[in-house]
Amino acid sequence: MAVNRPPKDITPAAFFAEWLPAEFATAFGSAGSSAAGGAIDLTIRVALEGDAGGKWDLELRGGKLGVVPGGGSAEPEVTVMQTVADWKAIAIGETGAVDLAPPQASPMDILFLDPSSRQVLKTVKGTIRFEVTGYNGRTWSLTVKLGPQPVATPASATISVDAESYAGMLARTLSPPQAFFTGKVKLSGDVGLAMQLGTAMLPRFS
Repeated sequence: MAVNRPPKDITPAAFFAEWLPAEFATAFGSAGSSAAGGAIDLTIRVALEGDAGGKWDLELRGGKLGVVPGGGSAEPEVTVMQTVADWKAIAIGETGAVDLAPPQASPMDILFLDPSSRQVLKTVKGTIRFEVTGYNGRTWSLTVKLGPQPVATPASATISVDAESYAGMLARTLSPPQAFFTGKVKLSGDVGLAMQLGTAMLPRFS
């Protein structure tokens, strides 16, 4: 089944205010709140730095998705932080670079809106930074905080992989365990936390 992607020219504001709620309703609206994980109320804050950036709180309540531009005042269960350029690279793609999004993952998975992705929250708590080095001449990064505690600065753990190895894992020509044991995936900081998250997200690469 093909994964729906946003249009190439979409802005962050249009993505969060219009495209994402419509996609969520299409995916889960007719299936009922239980299929959407409606029993789990959850707030995901997305903070993007740079031109056209901002904050958006994605509020899951009773299987419905609401969006609060500017974010709320309470500490959310999930916070996702990156630059606008790096958000575009994973949500839309970037010319001349590897595709950062796993082929079978939708933007809802990446933002922990998909029920299976939200299972990660049951076991992993902390602030983790992801890095893809050598991505189109720069280091692509994303920082995510899982749990109701404040964001840790700097991140408690970092997971780093070079772009070529990352592409190999997405193409399934390089297994995540092989990448780790050959040093292509590097963990630093709280290694236990990094391994917890890596293990939980492994199905996206298998």
